[in-house]
Amino acid sequence: MKYRCFLIPALCVIQTLVSSADEQPVDTSIVEVSLFRDGALVTREGTLNAPAGKSTLVFKNLPSQVDPTALQANFANSPNGLIRNAKIFQPQNRDENPIIEEIQTRLDAAKKDKEQKQRTLSNAKADVVFASNMRNSFAQEFGKINEGQTLSLAQAKELAEFVGQTQKNANEQIDKVEIEIKAVDKTIADIEKELREATQTALLLSSIAEVEIEMDEASEVEISLSYMVNSARWEPQYELRAFPDQGKLDFGYFASVWQFTGEDWSSITLSLHTNQANRQGNVPELHPLHVGKQEDYYRKGSLSSVAERAAPPPPQADVFMAEDAVGSRLSAQKVAITASTVSFQATIPGKITVPSSRESSSYKVLEDGLEAEFWSETVPRVQLDAYLRAKIRNTLELPILPGQALAFVDGKLSSKVALDKILPEEETELSLGADGNIVVKRTEGAQKDSNSGFIDKTTTLNREYKNEVTNLHTVPHKVIVVDQFPIAQNSKIEIRRKAPPAGDVEIEDENSGVFKWEATLAPKEEKVFRTAYEVIYPRDWNLFPPL
Repeated sequence: MKYRCFLIPALCVIQTLVSSADEQPVDTSIVEVSLFRDGALVTREGTLNAPAGKSTLVFKNLPSQVDPTALQANFANSPNGLIRNAKIFQPQNRDENPIIEEIQTRLDAAKKDKEQKQRTLSNAKADVVFASNMRNSFAQEFGKINEGQTLSLAQAKELAEFVGQTQKNANEQIDKVEIEIKAVDKTIADIEKELREATQTALLLSSIAEVEIEMDEASEVEISLSYMVNSARWEPQYELRAFPDQGKLDFGYFASVWQFTGEDWSSITLSLHTNQANRQGNVPELHPLHVGKQEDYYRKGSLSSVAERAAPPPPQADVFMAEDAVGSRLSAQKVAITASTVSFQATIPGKITVPSSRESSSYKVLEDGLEAEFWSETVPRVQLDAYLRAKIRNTLELPILPGQALAFVDGKLSSKVALDKILPEEETELSLGADGNIVVKRTEGAQKDSNSGFIDKTTTLNREYKNEVTNLHTVPHKVIVVDQFPIAQNSKIEIRRKAPPAGDVEIEDENSGVFKWEATLAPKEEKVFRTAYEVIYPRDWNLFPPL
């Protein structure tokens, strides 16, 4: 019986040791991150001595916001073994975090230190009160006979000296301790901030991955673990540096990178992908579009709800953080760019560090010069400014994605412009802000209004405008001037176009009345573009808008 009591606990201990030996904690580090427009694929690698047979590899402190369906585990080398299963989850009972415990211990010690200093401060203040009361009491009793005895002058001086010294020492102690308490308060505030950040990081890193493996024999294995995190993304940022007189445009392509996963990406290989990892990959379907009497819709439900059911869902917009923090910018080395069926990929050279932060970091992807055709465009009827335009062909290896660009003209910041998606080898036109080297004036000619007709009474309006454009560029520069004729909305209104002749301008749409002049002006050349027309309408009418 004694032996049985001894053996049962021993077997339990052996079983516990075998069970714990089956779980192998793996120490890994992040080596590569594939960053998409709406998430990141993080790859970790580690080395361990795997025993023969079945065992479970445990990866702790992984990001909380992960896609469990995107977990991948692979042997980096080729051992005689298999990976049976891989899963990632958040445990219900979490172990105490040693980092948080250490910070909490320091915080408790700082608070106790403050309590002790506050007691010292209270005692010093009590000494000041005691000395003050003693002085007042002595002043009231000095010279009085107390049971036949009085204080001598020497005793009075000695008491006064004692009171003064006590008060002085106490005040010095108060000043010293108050300074020390302020320092401790700052220490407590710093530790509390550190504790909040550590607690937040612990919440962000609460997932555990388990990978079951089966080895033919014990051996050293290299394993990689990849998982998709959602709280990471990048967005493009651009710099356009235009030199119109040289016909050149330098294009800077930057990536604003943000990740708040809880784990820092330190010295990793970072590749940027132009597609969205989490975007729905299925072809959208059209649902029946039911059309009926409006009153029937109101009886069955609100018109808006019916329209919402009938209409296809709106496209999902890209969501990005708008922080403007700027990190290190790489130059010198060339970015490696590859293309696949669904996206482009740019691998930034060197090892990149992206901290887990609420702020973003900016990295240079590439910079190249593009050939550009420059001209300036003005609409004097609306505004006297001329705007510099450029036609470019995207000769970069990457598509230009929708984003904001800072436009510089001859080295000076001109404006902030929005770029649409431009595929490689695709041509597009850019706006680069106001062109100060093109001066525009618009003057109104003599307005002649006349009435005519005895039976068919009409009014005739004569309108003339002169648009004067001056080129202050140092080289010949193309200018486009945009103007318009009014369009009659009634058959009794007649518009007669007098200038410019139709052959001198480009008319994109007759129904809009808008036309364009195009001319190349020599340096300091001035040219006048004249618009003139007549409007004939019934005399008893009032035109709207007035001309």
